[in-house]
Amino acid sequence: MNTNARYAVLALIVTGILLILAHAVSTPLLYSLENDIFSTPFHDNVEVLKLQSLNSTTDILPQLQDIIDFPGPISLNIQIHDAADAQRALDLFTKNQVSLKNLIVTLDMNQSEIQELETDTGQQKEILDTLLNTSVTLDSLQTLEIQYRDENNNDMLTTVRLQGDAVRKRVQGLDERYRNSTEKITGIATKFGLDPTKNQESQKAVDQITREIEQPESTARIPVTTSLIPGEERISLFIRPETGVYRDIIECMGLSLTLEGNTTLRAQGQPILLYVDDNPVSNVTTDTFGYYDVKFPIGRILAGNHTVYARSPTSRSVDRTLTVIPLDSVTNLTLSKPDPEGNVNCTGFVMANYPVASASVQITWDQSHVIVTKTNANGKFMQKIQLSPGVHTMIADFYGDGYPLNPSESDPVVVDISFIRGVDMDYGRIALIISGIGLFLLFLGAAVLYLRRMGQRKIPSSGASRDTEFSAETGSELLLTGPVGSQQNPVDDSMKAGKETLITYYTRILREQGLSAASRSVYQLLAGRIAHDLHIRRHKTLTAREMSRNCRGKPYCGAFARFVSVYERVRYGGQVSVKDQAVFETAIDSTEEQMGGEDH
Repeated sequence: MNTNARYAVLALIVTGILLILAHAVSTPLLYSLENDIFSTPFHDNVEVLKLQSLNSTTDILPQLQDIIDFPGPISLNIQIHDAADAQRALDLFTKNQVSLKNLIVTLDMNQSEIQELETDTGQQKEILDTLLNTSVTLDSLQTLEIQYRDENNNDMLTTVRLQGDAVRKRVQGLDERYRNSTEKITGIATKFGLDPTKNQESQKAVDQITREIEQPESTARIPVTTSLIPGEERISLFIRPETGVYRDIIECMGLSLTLEGNTTLRAQGQPILLYVDDNPVSNVTTDTFGYYDVKFPIGRILAGNHTVYARSPTSRSVDRTLTVIPLDSVTNLTLSKPDPEGNVNCTGFVMANYPVASASVQITWDQSHVIVTKTNANGKFMQKIQLSPGVHTMIADFYGDGYPLNPSESDPVVVDISFIRGVDMDYGRIALIISGIGLFLLFLGAAVLYLRRMGQRKIPSSGASRDTEFSAETGSELLLTGPVGSQQNPVDDSMKAGKETLITYYTRILREQGLSAASRSVYQLLAGRIAHDLHIRRHKTLTAREMSRNCRGKPYCGAFARFVSVYERVRYGGQVSVKDQAVFETAIDSTEEQMGGEDH
């Protein structure tokens, strides 16, 4: 395809895209409300759905009517104690509730009155469910009550009645909540043209159900096993559990009954005082059902059997027996570090499954000194004690007086009071100071020894005779220097005048003064040349290695560095072998050659 054809195809594509965009700009509607229908669940016309949510409410009116009508038959079944039909209707009510909730979410009606209707009917369903469960439970308890009455089992009869009272408390206020929901539902139903009659009838049924549950004995006779004189009051008492250990919770409950004519009524608002071994432990008032309930922990009371009874202003209950079982205790003691005055903080705790509060703890030391302290609400104690100098053994004892607990004592704790009155003997700090002084003296002695040895070190002198000796250690010949002479400048007038070469000069000095002096003279001569070349002043103050570092970058620097290495071994190594002398002389020749000989 030639260039013109390609341009033509590109122009057609661009023109088509522009026409499509122009059409979309003139009519930007992506979904037609009347004609666009999609066969797959992945295409939802949002505008159509919103329009339907506003204009098609009448389509869900039948479902709304069913929701409003459901509470009617459910409440009727509860009232006539038909639990099976009531439960089936509640299950169906729940399914319709879920369906309505899903519809509200799909149609985006979260802020509508229909959503409020769904909320209110849901509250009615919960209340009806509670009433059904309460009614079934009370029916079961009534059967048990008849059974225990026939068996003349007063304890179980009282227990069943108390359980029934606890169940009846659950329905308090439910009728008022149901009435509020019914009023809201009636208003919404009237607005949509729906019939709220069945829902209103359910309200009347719920009122009757709650009234029967809350006051079942208001007009009925309560069978009692003890005779009551008209106007006289009787109190029942039941405790559970009947046995326990320290800190267990004991619950005491009962009824206050009065006789009016031939009818036994529950006395509400009666003050009830609970006693354990003739000691009052709690004061409570009966509720609208004549019921009272008291809970108290087993605390400071001895192990064994105890008598529990309840009293009102005019009556006393039967005696009940509470058995308290003894429990083992644990006592702990910890001592702090003594201060300069010999004071020690004694801390610890007393436990018996729970912390033992307000318990007396006796702290004894050296079997002759005693002090008594008490635990706090968390079972912990703390006591500050001043001890005399010496070693002391301390023990904490809990004797369990007044508690249902076995006595216990802590493990012995030993404390050493080694101090001078008013002076803190911190042995750790003293040891640290002594160690520091010892280290300082050690380093000082090492430094003095090193300086003394350095002062005694002698530098090999020049002027040694060129003799050789066999070394017994190395097995090689050693070149012995001549006698010690003065270290003078080896550069004499003949060398300065240029009458001798470097090797000739070295040979002469070697013959006259020895190898050490000769090496020194050659080094000074070479160092002088380098200092002149590099314009170094006072080069004699520099060491051989410093001179070697200063000549870096010069062509003779490598040879001079090797010369310095051999020179230091010859000059300062003491006795050297013939081989070392040969290596040194070779280094002289190499350095002389690299430096350009005498013309340098």
